Amino acid sequence: MHFKIKRGKFGQQLAKEYLEKKGYKILAENFHCLAGEIDLIAEKNGQLIFIEIKTRFSRNFGLPEEAVNETKRNKMEKTALVYLEKEKIKNENFRFDCLAIEIDKEEKKAKIRHHKAI
Repeated sequence: MHFKIKRGKFGQQLAKEYLEKKGYKILAENFHCLAGEIDLIAEKNGQLIFIEIKTRFSRNFGLPEEAVNETKRNKMEKTALVYLEKEKIKNENFRFDCLAIEIDKEEKKAKIRHHKAI
């Protein structure tokens, strides 16, 4: 398995555990369509949350959340609309979040920053 895929799966698993501990219910993983992909779709307190996860082992390419730029957010919005239509969800109470995960391999620790309503 390619390193980038392994890193992404590892980060996604950490993100799921983090969100579930915070009371989020995971509805879908890796939802994709022609418009793009959303890593996780969750629900909390009646609100849908579309979540992008960025995992890094170093800051060589900047902070993980810096990769969620306007282009990525636009793709997320288009993908979310496809999901809502496909699932016949009329709920207009939704937001877009980013989970930035930095892994320290030596310390075997992860720092997770949850950016809400990006």
